[in-house]
Amino acid sequence: MRLARWPAWSTAALAAGAVAACVSQLPDQDLRIRTTAPSAKLSADLLWKEFQDNAGAARSAYFGKAVEVTGTVTKIGDDVPGQRYVVFGQSGGDRGVRANLLDETAGAILTSLPEHRRLTLRCYCEGLEGDVVLKSCVKP
Repeated sequence: MRLARWPAWSTAALAAGAVAACVSQLPDQDLRIRTTAPSAKLSADLLWKEFQDNAGAARSAYFGKAVEVTGTVTKIGDDVPGQRYVVFGQSGGDRGVRANLLDETAGAILTSLPEHRRLTLRCYCEGLEGDVVLKSCVKP
């Protein structure tokens, strides 16, 4: 009995596809966000509500995609080493939408935060991990 040989490129493509299907986390810093068009534009409140109502469906809809989120910043943080972020908090709770800022633009975003703290960011959505986590956030 003779075994069929697959071309090397097909084996590599199959392996790459299998790895991509298993990805559960996004890179913390992805410069492609600067030129990626958002797949959705929504308020931080609506994004939070979608994850609270049905986390699986929301993850399927948003994971790995660029989203443009607008909300009121309730917390500015740099307590995690190497990360600067803002939180669009939810009334009556500790949790919210946490937007981890792209290092290159974090300083400019934080120093130009409007007095009313309303902000729009374009980010990649990772999903619900206590907070709804957004990564590589920049001002659109």
